[in-house]
Amino acid sequence: MNFDAYEFVAVIIPGALPTLAASLLVPEVAAVLSTEGVELGEFGIFLIVSFVVGHVVHMFGNGIEALEDRLGVGRSSLLFSPTRRPVTPDQWVRFEQVLQARSNASGVNLSHDTWFSTAREIYSQLNAEGRTRRLDAFTRTYGLCRGMVAGSLLTSLLILLLGGLMKWHLALLVFGLIAVPLYIRMRRFSALYAGELISQFLALKQ
Repeated sequence: MNFDAYEFVAVIIPGALPTLAASLLVPEVAAVLSTEGVELGEFGIFLIVSFVVGHVVHMFGNGIEALEDRLGVGRSSLLFSPTRRPVTPDQWVRFEQVLQARSNASGVNLSHDTWFSTAREIYSQLNAEGRTRRLDAFTRTYGLCRGMVAGSLLTSLLILLLGGLMKWHLALLVFGLIAVPLYIRMRRFSALYAGELISQFLALKQ
């Protein structure tokens, strides 16, 4: 089985954390992961299990984003807060002007509800011009951080459920040393992506 870069970085690695925790806490899981006589080998089995678990982890990652949107601190909220935008006021004004000029519609209505569809259209234009290398790198890092945040939260929950309350200090350690710092980094790369998307769009030839 072949995995591409995104699957390794943003799916398998986040899935490996709760998989490893489960294997350490549940002997039956450890026995399955270390089964001998399987052609793929132990590491291959661990990769496949981590890949599957990684997609489950990302479901919880989607829940984190949904919660952010409910609290008004989602990814698009950065762009519609003049004091938090990852671009200068001049860049934002020029972005709206250029977007209007390149749009076939009579007007451009940027909002929380329309931003992601607009961003996809912009990405498609940039991709056609071969200008998405940094954007793709930011996406992979954002996906990794979001997945690790969700994975570390699930790992903390597994520790409490399978290890008992006596392991609360370990669960707190995973939360404090992994989930919190990576959430901060996740937010940073969200801002970097938005800023890069707008900057690359402004740099396109008219």
